[in-house]
Amino acid sequence: MKKETRLYNVLFPLWMLMLFPQAWLVVLPGNFIIDSVVLVVSMFALKMQEKKTFYKKTILKIFGIGILSDIIGSAYMLMMMVVFEAGSIELLLTVPALILSAVCIFLFNYYITFKQCDKSVRWKLALIFAVVTAPYTFLVPTPWLYGY
Repeated sequence: MKKETRLYNVLFPLWMLMLFPQAWLVVLPGNFIIDSVVLVVSMFALKMQEKKTFYKKTILKIFGIGILSDIIGSAYMLMMMVVFEAGSIELLLTVPALILSAVCIFLFNYYITFKQCDKSVRWKLALIFAVVTAPYTFLVPTPWLYGY
């Protein structure tokens, strides 16, 4: 008897975006807005100079890194589900994927986006983005979305 594999939370929101391409119209601008708000608030909190210039110089990198990091976390969940059939407890998939994505957000922003910043500011900005913009949607149980 073959064991059935379900992809509950796997690749949320990536799988949802493949099934419902129109969702990109909400997800991409939503992520861009969140990244923009976090960047602006962070710049004010850290009392940074030349905010407008810094925003223009970094926002697209921040946005791209966020999407890439979410895809890396999603790929981890897919690999665990498909290759290792580790799908019986969703938290064993989603929490490590969330942490992996957050670490990627931190490292990519620290070494790429904010590499021109002072080390103290660089560390703080990368940490803020890792914590605030991590893909917490991975933790949303699929039954909440579909009611099963």
